Amino acid sequence: MSVDVQLRAITGASEAEERFLKDSMLLLRTAVSGSGFGASVRNALYGYTGWSGLAETREMSGEEIWDRIVMGRECGSTGDHTLDLSVEIVDMEGIGETRLGTPPIRMARWFLDKCIESGDRVNMAALLMHQWMHVSGFVHSPHNIGHDAPSIVAMLVRRALETDFGEEIDAQITALLTLDTSSCGCHPRQRHHAA
Repeated sequence: MSVDVQLRAITGASEAEERFLKDSMLLLRTAVSGSGFGASVRNALYGYTGWSGLAETREMSGEEIWDRIVMGRECGSTGDHTLDLSVEIVDMEGIGETRLGTPPIRMARWFLDKCIESGDRVNMAALLMHQWMHVSGFVHSPHNIGHDAPSIVAMLVRRALETDFGEEIDAQITALLTLDTSSCGCHPRQRHHAA
């Protein structure tokens, strides 16, 4: 099965920021539709795979995680094989913020501009994937171990793009994306995510 990625809406972005987001979305599409990506997601070593439904948080298998991705299942949707992205660019201190299960992805202008300055579309694609995982209902580990489903799948996107686009990856930006998530609001039984 294949999965598509669509950037449905971008608000608050300059023309250059919008163009960069669209280019990054194309890389995300390349990563998730790649021949080995599904197997990578299914077989990854996750430390935590919490998904928050209406009543409770439960852990999912790698197969279930891939099923949500390949079906394009945002919270409340039956799936259309498309990761639907809506992005709002805002002035904020963190990197990004997503209300669990609800678009849009709110992204910090300073972080987007840092990615543009360094030409790092790969890490932007990884961040879009990470945030989509929250729109789909996945939460961070309550123990902040950095091996939860949003973090691991974002890393798999980066890894899938390294061979062809590795020269774009900025190590400082990668470090920003893989640091402590303890201030993030998207933990079990919480409904808000700020990276």
